[in-house]
Amino acid sequence: MTDAADGSAVRPSHDDLQYDRIGEDYELSKLLPLTMYVERPSVLGLLADVRGKSVLDLACGTGVYTRHARRLGAERVLGVDISPKMIEACRAAEERARLGVEYAVGDASALPRLGEFDVLLAAYLFNYAASPEALEGMARNCARNLRPGGALRAFVAHPDFDFGHPLPERYGFSFEREPDPAHDGRIRVTAHTDPRVSFCAYLPSGRAFEEAFAAAGFRDCAWEPVRLSVEGELEHGPAYWDDFRANPPWAVFRCVKRTEGSAG
Repeated sequence: MTDAADGSAVRPSHDDLQYDRIGEDYELSKLLPLTMYVERPSVLGLLADVRGKSVLDLACGTGVYTRHARRLGAERVLGVDISPKMIEACRAAEERARLGVEYAVGDASALPRLGEFDVLLAAYLFNYAASPEALEGMARNCARNLRPGGALRAFVAHPDFDFGHPLPERYGFSFEREPDPAHDGRIRVTAHTDPRVSFCAYLPSGRAFEEAFAAAGFRDCAWEPVRLSVEGELEHGPAYWDDFRANPPWAVFRCVKRTEGSAG
């Protein structure tokens, strides 16, 4: 792989580039209730303090939050995604409204050192690690791209989501376990757009996350609930969100890269 800091392409290593097939249909999911009123405020909350900082957005998709990081005052922003089609969409958006955001194709499981960033944002990234070993590999690649004391902030599938009590379709998403025993831990996420968008992911346990990132050189691993915006409650009413509150499909995971000599 080559250094992607200049925006040059890095060859993806995944055999199954799901998002190349999904293409820009994926953008439709940003209009669904869970995305608008939970994902969006939760991820933007992870970017609240980026003014003057450098931000690496891994698995940036079409660059929605990458661009927000720049608008929120980040000094340098680099978005990386495994899907060339997603990066094409990012660069097209940059052409339409120039913000000075850089983009590159790259695979988080085989990522070179792109720089020493203050903040690493990873929305949905770690749920593509098919094993604890793969998760630790991603964590090490993240550590390689953060300064000592740099912050990793991730939006992930909730490790304790109860698949026995699926969310109502009104939220716009469904989450199901794959029945194939050969793919233990694999889940299917479907966005109820038109056309529907469906993709596979994995669900590491909370302990697997904490162990992988501790082994990769991180400290202060912590879980936080996702945010439901005031706008969402006003738009639909509090009772609409009862099933979501009882069984949230997503969570926030944070940790900090250890400095030399710091305790784990």
